[in-house]
Amino acid sequence: MADGNAAPTRKIEGQKTLLGRTMHAIAYDEVHDEFMVPQQFAQAILTFRGAARGEEAPVRVIQGSKTQLVSLDRLAYDPVHGEIFVPEGEKVLVFPRAANGNVAPVRVLGGKGSSLRASAAAVDTVRNLLVVMGGERNDPRFEIYNRTDEGNAKPLRVIGGPKSGFRQLGGPFAVYPPKGWIIASDRGHGELVSDIAYVGVWSVEDNGDVPPRWRFGGPNGVLKMPRGITLDPKNKNVLVSDKRLNAVMTFAFPELF
Repeated sequence: MADGNAAPTRKIEGQKTLLGRTMHAIAYDEVHDEFMVPQQFAQAILTFRGAARGEEAPVRVIQGSKTQLVSLDRLAYDPVHGEIFVPEGEKVLVFPRAANGNVAPVRVLGGKGSSLRASAAAVDTVRNLLVVMGGERNDPRFEIYNRTDEGNAKPLRVIGGPKSGFRQLGGPFAVYPPKGWIIASDRGHGELVSDIAYVGVWSVEDNGDVPPRWRFGGPNGVLKMPRGITLDPKNKNVLVSDKRLNAVMTFAFPELF
């Protein structure tokens, strides 16, 4: 694993890439060796070759009035069913992997009048579930749906409340389908540097006001403002990016796997 000031193997940049400043998510498709990112300013989803380098244009762009994309910030990819999930506030938009151009979503969860407030999403491909991070700023929660739910479907389960420990859920989260775990960061109340930020683990079968099964960080811990989370099952590690530390940290977590 690279560390210190190691140079990247490749980088893509320049006008032809259509990349912008506020891209807060990335998803990799291992089967087709492609990766996708949301482009908020262009209201678009950009898909690149896995081996892209330099000023290389995306191989596909989902963009236009039919897409319903407005202020997309994050996305998730389901490699089993080949679908892209985009949380858009009161909606979660679903597109086929190979969609290109001005195309309508194949499904829309939520919509006008919905209580959904989606900020991030992930798929449990083993149990065929969609996990949505949402809620109001002072009432964050996870809502768990059937993967194919659409319209104003009600969640199967909701995790949230004082015992959950949620203060301000930190952004993209991870789901580990083999065990049904939800791994998420909480950065406290939004302080510039928090001494209570932590990473917690819940089950997709949890419901109601339940505490995490495991947690690390917390008072006087190393985490200050955790944002992104990804998993390394082969080495039984959890990787966490921290905005205030400007770092990506690797934690051994064999119990999770």
